Amino acid sequence: MFFRDLGRFWAPDQDCALCGAFSGRTLVCVACERSLPLPDPTSALVARYAYAFPVDRLVQRFKFGGDLAVGRWLGERLAERVGSRPWPDCLVAPPLAMARMRERGFNQAHELARTVGHSLGIPVAWRGLARARDTRHQPGLGRAARRANLAGAFTCGRDLRGRRLAIVDDVLTTGATVEALAEALRHAGAASVDTWVVARTPGPECSK
Repeated sequence: MFFRDLGRFWAPDQDCALCGAFSGRTLVCVACERSLPLPDPTSALVARYAYAFPVDRLVQRFKFGGDLAVGRWLGERLAERVGSRPWPDCLVAPPLAMARMRERGFNQAHELARTVGHSLGIPVAWRGLARARDTRHQPGLGRAARRANLAGAFTCGRDLRGRRLAIVDDVLTTGATVEALAEALRHAGAASVDTWVVARTPGPECSK
C-alpha cells in the first residue's frame, strides 16, 4: 500500500470512477469499461453506449454534477466510436436555454463536442446557433409532446451551404432535440447532418 500510495503521489494516478478500484491513469478501469452496455449495432446514428447502468450514472455525474473530467472521458470514448467513417466538415452542439446555462454553468454538449473535435481534428462551430425560445423540460414528455415542445426552438444565423455537419450530444431518446436542430441547420443550407451521441436510450422509442 505504501508503494502504491507513493507512486500515486508522483504520477497522476486515480481510482476508477465506477467501482473505486485503482485504475492507474485512466478514469475508468479496464474491467468496468469492458462491462459498459453497448447500443444496438444496427442503429444509423453513432452512439458509443446504451443509456443504462452504469453509463447513466457517468452521464449524470458529468451533466448535473459538473464533473468535466468525466465529460472529457466520455467525449474521448465517443471519438473512438466514430472511427474512420467519413467525417463532417464541422461539429455542432445543441445550445442551452439561458436559464439552464446559468444553472449548470456549462453546456455539456459543447464540452463533448470540444473533446471530440480535438480528438479527431474536426472544427466545432460555436457561433450562429441559438435558442429561439425557452422550452419545457423534456423528462416525462412523450415523443409527440417533445417534438411539439421543440418545434422551431433553434435558429442558425450562419451560411452553411454545402457543409456536412454532425450534431454532438450526450443522450438521445426520442431524438426530438437533434431533429429540431437538424431542421434549423438544413434551413441554413447544410448538405447533411449526422448525429453523434455518447449514449442512446434502449428500446423501440429511442426521450431527448
